[in-house]
Amino acid sequence: MSCTHCGLCLESCPTYTLWGTEADSPRGRIALIEDSLAPDGTVSAEMAFHVERCLGCMACMTACPEGVPFADLLVAARAAIDRELPRPVTERARRHLSRTALARSGRAAVAVRGRELPHHTPARGDPRGRVGLLLGCTQRARHRRIHEATLTVLSAEGYEVIAPRLPDCCGALELQAGPHPHALRRAQATIDAFAAVGGVDRIVSSAAGCGAAMKGYGHLLGTPQARAFSSMVRDVHELLLEQPPRSPLAPLALRVAVHDACALCHAQRAGATPRELLRRIPAIELLELPREAGACCGAPGLYPIAQPEASAALALRQARAVLEVAPDVVVSSDHACIAQLQRRLRALEQPLPVHHPIELLERSILAARPTG
Repeated sequence: MSCTHCGLCLESCPTYTLWGTEADSPRGRIALIEDSLAPDGTVSAEMAFHVERCLGCMACMTACPEGVPFADLLVAARAAIDRELPRPVTERARRHLSRTALARSGRAAVAVRGRELPHHTPARGDPRGRVGLLLGCTQRARHRRIHEATLTVLSAEGYEVIAPRLPDCCGALELQAGPHPHALRRAQATIDAFAAVGGVDRIVSSAAGCGAAMKGYGHLLGTPQARAFSSMVRDVHELLLEQPPRSPLAPLALRVAVHDACALCHAQRAGATPRELLRRIPAIELLELPREAGACCGAPGLYPIAQPEASAALALRQARAVLEVAPDVVVSSDHACIAQLQRRLRALEQPLPVHHPIELLERSILAARPTG
C-alpha cells in the first residue's frame, strides 16, 4: 500500500500541527524515506533530520484510509540512519549512553533500594489463569507503584502472576531510536526470559509502549517462536476485559481526565480499554480532553532527550488541555506519559495527581474490602 497524499493524516500529526511544514508531516516523511531507501538512494541528512523529529506516535496510521504501514517505514528509516549516516563520536556516545542507562535503570534502582517486586503473586479465590508480567526498565525504576497496583488487581481478579527479574528492557527504546540489532537482541532475550518461566497463558504489560513493542516481535523477528509470543501479549486493560469482573468495587467520586497514550491508542488500537475498565467504578466521571490536533504529549522513547524543545511544547499543549476540563485526577496508560504530564503540570503550578488507570481500579477494589 502506498501513500495517496490525501492529507487526512496531517491534522493528526503532532509535529505537523506544531511546525506546519510538509517535510514534518507523515506524507512528507514517507516521500523522504522512500527516496532514501530506494535501490539507488542514499540516506540523506535531510531525511534524517525530519525522521528524527518524528515522535513515532502512529496517529497517522489511525487516520490513514489506505493502511500505509508507516511504522515499518519509520523503523527501517531509523535503522538505516543509525547504520549509514556519519555522526560525531560524541553524538553516538550520547545516544548510546542514553539508551543503555534507561535500559539498565530498573535493576540499578533495585540494587540501590534493595527491594524487588515479588516474583510470584498468587490468585485470590479460584484461579482464572497464570500470567507473566513484564517489569521492564524505567517503569521498574520510577513507577514501582504501578506494578504494585497491577499485582493487586490481577490477583484480586483471579490471576496468578509471575514477574521474572529478566529482561532488563524489552527493546522498545532501541526500536524507537533506530539501532535495529540492539532491538532484535532485546526482543529475543525477552522471549527467552518468559520461556524460562514456562506455563503462562498471557504476557502482560502495564506500559503501553512496552506492550506495543512485544506485540510486534512476531513481525520483527519473523520466527514461529516470536509470533507465538506476540499472540500471547496483552495490555493489562485488555486482559482484565477478557473475563467478567470478579471484585466488588467501591465508589470513587472523582472527575478523571483521560489522556490517551499513543502506544495504546494507535500502536495497539486499544484506546477504549482504559475507559471501559474505569466505567465499572461507581460514581466516577470520565472527562475527555478537547479534541485538538496532535494529542501526543511528546514522551515516546527518547524523544524528550533527542528533541527537548518539541517535547516540551507538546507536553505544554496537553497539560493545558487537561486543565481546561478541570479534573480531580488525570490518568494515562504509559509511565512515560505519566511522568511527562506530571512535570508539565508542576511547571504550570497546577500539580494535579497523574495516575495509571490500574491505580484507580486498585483503590476501588481495596476500599470495597471488609475491614477488621
